[in-house]
Formats: sequence, C-alpha cells, structure tokens
Amino acid sequence: MDLLPKCLMQVLSISMVFSVILMALIQRLKSLSIVRTKSHIWILNLIFSFTLGIPFGIIFYQLPFLESIWIGVFSFIGASSIYETLKSYTPLSLSEITHSDS
Repeated sequence: MDLLPKCLMQVLSISMVFSVILMALIQRLKSLSIVRTKSHIWILNLIFSFTLGIPFGIIFYQLPFLESIWIGVFSFIGASSIYETLKSYTPLSLSEITHSDS
C-alpha cells in the first residue's frame, strides 16, 4: 500500500520544479520600484503561483485543471518557503571554510 497516492506525488514533484522557477521570477520582480514591502512580495507570489502555475501544469505536463490548481497551491507554499530560507542564509566565504577544516 502506497503511503501517498501516485497523483499527489506527481503534483508535488511538478510543484517543486515550478517553485524554483517562481522563486527566480519573484527575485527579479523584487527589484521593481513598486515592490516595497514584504506583503507586496507575498501578493506577487500568490498571483504568479496561480497565473503561471496552472498553465505550467496544463501545457507542460498535460494535467487536468483541478490538478493544475494544486500545482499553484503547492508552488505558492514552496516558493515562499524557499525564499524565506534563502533570505536568512548567510553564505560562507572560501577562506572561512578552509580555515575551519584546518
């Protein structure tokens, strides 16, 4: 017995791919002068998750409309999670990595 249905696994996999694309788009749109607050980013994420996520599922994966809506829902959740994680991420420099290994 499968723990998760095959359909759900497919939708989640497609949503992960689309979340990466959506996150890159949101990062580009952040530089616009109309995007001033965190709520603007949240609204852009919500709008683009559905306006691009639904056609993404239908066109590239030939999914029915209802499953494509779930692509939008899961990508909205995923893209905002990825964004928040990367926002708090502080990259290490190469010198910090090599000194910690010694």
